[in-house]
Amino acid sequence: MKSRLFTINTKILVFLVLYVLIAPSCLPERNPDPLEGIPLELYGSGSFTFNSYANFQDKPVDCYYFIPESATDQTPVLLLIHGNSRNAESLMLSLRDEASASNVILLAPKFSTQHYNVNSFHLCNIFSDGENASGLNGYADWTFNLLDPIFDNFCSLIESNQSEYDIFGFSAGAQFVHRMTLLDSTSHARNFVSASAGWYTLPDAAINFPYGIKNIHGSQTQSQEQLFRSFSKKHFILVGFDDNDPNSSGLRHTSEADAQGLNRFDRAHYFLGRGISISDQSQIPFSWSLEVVPQVGHSDQKMGSFAINMLYP
Repeated sequence: MKSRLFTINTKILVFLVLYVLIAPSCLPERNPDPLEGIPLELYGSGSFTFNSYANFQDKPVDCYYFIPESATDQTPVLLLIHGNSRNAESLMLSLRDEASASNVILLAPKFSTQHYNVNSFHLCNIFSDGENASGLNGYADWTFNLLDPIFDNFCSLIESNQSEYDIFGFSAGAQFVHRMTLLDSTSHARNFVSASAGWYTLPDAAINFPYGIKNIHGSQTQSQEQLFRSFSKKHFILVGFDDNDPNSSGLRHTSEADAQGLNRFDRAHYFLGRGISISDQSQIPFSWSLEVVPQVGHSDQKMGSFAINMLYP
């Protein structure tokens, strides 16, 4: 009796072993959907320090990121450019819920006051003295050229397959982003969002920097070529409906800035209007747009939330 029971158990064991070995080969192979992408192993919040761009090697940038649990190597990446408070990490953290809901990866570089003053950050280091348009720097020294290598380094770190990124800038960060939109000619940025800028550099070659683009390009032809590149970019200008306080803290009041309006709301409309007018005069197609965010004043979290929902509906 014991011998028969042993024989039956042995047969069952052999059957189970053969099933485990053979059954999987009988099933269809489960390949990842190329449209959905390969899930990333790294998710959640983290940070790294970047100092690998030769022109700014002595000015490291701390970078903060958030990766949703649902992220894959195909998930879009949104760069967040903080305002004058340089609050890269807290801005990123405040938008985690929106990023998770929209399945977008957030990457927020911090341009510290120690290494990036107003000229290097707000005015993008176009000139050694941007306020007086003195000492034009080489293109590689313009601060926004840091973003591509930061993005590439990050994608390598998390094994993302993205080759382009979107960018959102708030307040001083919007000054950075809209000047990048005007002057960038090589980046991998796809959508540019300038939210709540205090004042603007106009796409006007008759006005000196920092209020226009005169003295940046060597010839009228070069200026026209850059305008074509700039106007063809997807540039979303955002402003809160209630961001209309002329006495808002830090809001610039010079004759040139006040010619654009006395508050951020009016200046955003003026900036878009001048862009439309110049594109019409130059017969250059125009891809910029303006979005007024209802019931919002000067808030990086609320403007960032609106931008995420707009870009990734």
